[in-house]
Amino acid sequence: MDAIVYSLKVSVFLIAFYLMFKSLMSRETLHRANRYLILSTIAMSFVLPLCHLTVSAESPVVANWGVTQSVVMLEEVIVGGGSASPSATLSIDWRAVAVVVFYAGIIACLLRMLISIFGVLKFVRRGERQTLSNGSVLVIVDGEQAPFSWIKYIIISRKDYEENYQEVVTHELAHIHCRHSIDVLVCDVLCCLQWFNPAMWLLRQELCAVHEYEADEAVIDSGINAKQYQILLIKKAAGGKWYSIANSFNHSKLKYRITMMSRKKSSGWTMVKALYVLPIAAFAAIAFANCSKTEGEITKINYSEDIMPAEQYEQILKMVEGNIPDEGIYVFSKEMNGGKDAIITHVDPDGTITPVSKEEFEAIANDKNHKDVVAAIMQQKEPEPSEPSEDEVYMIVEEMPEFPGGELELRRYIAEHVIYPQDAKAKNQQGKAFVQFVIDKNGDVKDAKIARSTGCESIDNEAVRVVKSLPQFKPGRQRGQNVNVSFTIPINFQLN
Repeated sequence: MDAIVYSLKVSVFLIAFYLMFKSLMSRETLHRANRYLILSTIAMSFVLPLCHLTVSAESPVVANWGVTQSVVMLEEVIVGGGSASPSATLSIDWRAVAVVVFYAGIIACLLRMLISIFGVLKFVRRGERQTLSNGSVLVIVDGEQAPFSWIKYIIISRKDYEENYQEVVTHELAHIHCRHSIDVLVCDVLCCLQWFNPAMWLLRQELCAVHEYEADEAVIDSGINAKQYQILLIKKAAGGKWYSIANSFNHSKLKYRITMMSRKKSSGWTMVKALYVLPIAAFAAIAFANCSKTEGEITKINYSEDIMPAEQYEQILKMVEGNIPDEGIYVFSKEMNGGKDAIITHVDPDGTITPVSKEEFEAIANDKNHKDVVAAIMQQKEPEPSEPSEDEVYMIVEEMPEFPGGELELRRYIAEHVIYPQDAKAKNQQGKAFVQFVIDKNGDVKDAKIARSTGCESIDNEAVRVVKSLPQFKPGRQRGQNVNVSFTIPINFQLN
């Protein structure tokens, strides 16, 4: 699955889960349950887009369903006929831009996270360390510093060590005991992957708030006076620097922390509201269902006079091998004229493949005996993939050929090397030449020819010439072997 498409699907779930949590559960005092709920909904957001439910549905056979290969059409190149040099109109590859921005954001967030970790480790290295009875390490630092904890370390200023030791250390030990640092670390990594999504950052904020509620609850349960503790929190509200990767004593909004401490504990039945995850998960199953359709009767088929390209006959033979009845079969082409027209090819038991006449076409479309034959071939399973043959030309392969620098560089190369024919310029001739060519197993261009003419021989010849001059591609690969792959590229000759 494309990384950006997957990330967008994840972001949809994160938004839905955040809105439901904020409206239903954020005010409840079931802190541990809320913590696990947030973590589980984040995990579900990343897993659900990968799950696909297969649903079978019956639908009519129409003309744009069938057995054939698609033509690989590259983006159009527009070239002009300026006096000094050829001009080119090259569209910006916005998909490439989006990919660069997406990964740049991930890298920037990862760097920010690493800087935060190194900042914490710097405190650990330079501070005075004391090992507590439970294995945690107390790091005492000089100067103004808000207390915080990370993994097994508690960083505390010398002043807090002397004046507020019990309250601060009890609070931070609660973070360490609950392994809140692991939550934050995992959440920060996922935030890097969803850096563009406010819902992910807001869920992280909710998680950190729940961590503080849990730690505050542990302090009060230890016997420390609630009022004194709240006064200490107020004093520390404007504390010094803390790191996003760590659990800080003065983290989160003070008002909500004091409110949670004084609020009556929620009933266990409140967790019933957490079942909001079920309809969202059900929506995911429906939204990302993979529908497999079973063909029924043919409802409407239009006739086309086009002839199926001869090079596609071998592909059809392979797909129907062993499934041809005595009376032969009729195979429909795929998406001719936007799916409105169809080419029907007749395949005899001996393998002979011939186009059909309009009269024969109409007889097939109206004869129920033929409908069953057509439906049967359309419902057959695709054959097991075979090893690539020496001279076979593919349309689609597992690894498509690549031009050095990508498709944008391919279009730029063509635009810069086309020489607008002088006779065509003199006669003000323009047009779009469709050039079909093959990238062979070595990555070289061969068999370049005009698939659709402009009506001007010199323009057609120039289009073929520049395609033949293309440098070597990275070859296409199928089942681990280099193979021949066919492309078609439109070159639009326009005069200024």
